Amino acid sequence: MKFIALALALTVSGQLYAQEIDAEYANDCRTVEVKVDQIVKNDHISGHVSGLTAAMTKNYKVVLYVKTNRWYIHPYSSEGDGYSYSSLNEKGEFKLPTVLRTPSNYLAAVLFRKNVVKFPQYFRLHPFFGHGGVTKYSCAYTVVPGNGDFIVDSASVE
Repeated sequence: MKFIALALALTVSGQLYAQEIDAEYANDCRTVEVKVDQIVKNDHISGHVSGLTAAMTKNYKVVLYVKTNRWYIHPYSSEGDGYSYSSLNEKGEFKLPTVLRTPSNYLAAVLFRKNVVKFPQYFRLHPFFGHGGVTKYSCAYTVVPGNGDFIVDSASVE
């Protein structure tokens, strides 16, 4: 009986801590914007995140997804920082290499907490009734329409 009470107490305290952390990140994310500044074919994609303090940038990462038949992490799905995602520098800037593959219709630059693990592919950009989707658990994102080589348009697509 004591074991059950202890397990229940630990579970409740863990849930309360998680809710506190979620509330902290939700507050951080209220005014955050992600921008793609430069796309250089077969070289790199760079951009910046505004609305985070220098101290907060260490808690976030940017993951790039491209849309072909579904949304795929770009350029690599399991190589770590600098390949499957980019950490932010103190100014909120990010940069990832890019490789030319199947032409894609859209690029999504999505800001996540560093501890969020993302699947390498999704069918949808947004969650469907709370399930799946690239932007589930995201802080902020931007979508850039492209033609395979990604022509940067000043207007963001939502």
